[in-house]
Amino acid sequence: MRFSKLAMVGLVTLSVNQLAYADAVEIDAMSLLNQYNLITSGNVISTSEIDGNALIGGNVTGGMYNMHSTSNAVVPSLTVGGDLNGTVQTKGKGVNIGGNVSGSLNINDGGDAYMNSVSGWVQNNANGNGSTSVIGDISGSVNTNGGNTIYGGTNTGFAGANGSGTVINQPVSAPFDPAAAAANAVNTLGQFSNQLAGTDFNSNYTITGGKVTFNATPNTDGLAVFNINDGQSFFESVNEFAFNLGSATSILFNVFDDALSEYDISVNFLANSAVDLADMLLWNFVDADSLHITAQFGGSILALGTDVTTYGNIEGTLVARSLNQNAEIHSQPSGFIPPSAVPVPAAAFLFAPALLGFLGLRRRANLQKAA
Repeated sequence: MRFSKLAMVGLVTLSVNQLAYADAVEIDAMSLLNQYNLITSGNVISTSEIDGNALIGGNVTGGMYNMHSTSNAVVPSLTVGGDLNGTVQTKGKGVNIGGNVSGSLNINDGGDAYMNSVSGWVQNNANGNGSTSVIGDISGSVNTNGGNTIYGGTNTGFAGANGSGTVINQPVSAPFDPAAAAANAVNTLGQFSNQLAGTDFNSNYTITGGKVTFNATPNTDGLAVFNINDGQSFFESVNEFAFNLGSATSILFNVFDDALSEYDISVNFLANSAVDLADMLLWNFVDADSLHITAQFGGSILALGTDVTTYGNIEGTLVARSLNQNAEIHSQPSGFIPPSAVPVPAAAFLFAPALLGFLGLRRRANLQKAA
């Protein structure tokens, strides 16, 4: 049995305050892939945009979040376990920053915003549907348009509230711990990745020149499973993907290597399949240490122990160790249905019910292939 790199991560124990909520909300692995467009355990550096919500365990530098979301998510548009730097813009409702805001944060579309401290600049356009809460000190500038600005520490900078809002100095706390939420989600998805990696393959592919044709022979549940061994050399030697789906409704790619590997991925998904099949495809990179994606890539990606750099758009949700983002990540809500033998672990007590108020509302099998 081969385990993905995060399979041995222990369960996260959340704080007493979080567990004190009697009806804490459980979100399982597939729900996580649909509630979020990006999940990382580490840092994100971005010069581009993410369609949907982001859950980031480390620091954030730059980027635009929840810019074109089509999901009915019940999570904040941006959740950050660490600090926020650079220029960041959000749409959708809700922001929760566990550390300090030292860059500039422009919040649109309303919703409540929480952050630990502010030494930079925060503008929350709440417009009557939210407020800005700073748990600690303000040494920079915080302004809420159409809502209250609340801080629990000392204000040596600027705190403002336009419209009907007021500035209030009183103790304040976030509805959940962003770092713990990210760690728990990563743990859940690490278990899920490992379980998927043990699923027997039932489908094969052919390679002609640099063109790969995936020939799906799904099980009775509509699931086709492909194993790609020696993943690094595979991706280095191919340049086109084509799909014969048959009756498949979900496709799982388990990608393995004998050692931690660097993947350079520049593949043309033929016939617009990167977009058209995105909701069916789930890529499980078990051993990748780094991914460099330089062309449009179709499907959601589990790469939990992996540093990802993008120069091509991703059509689906990305789960990674860290991200250096130079192209868009598009929200493609997953219709993937896991193998019935694979229990979908729940991210127990990921969020507290106060969130509603916050928002306002791998055994390795031998690969058989024909060349």
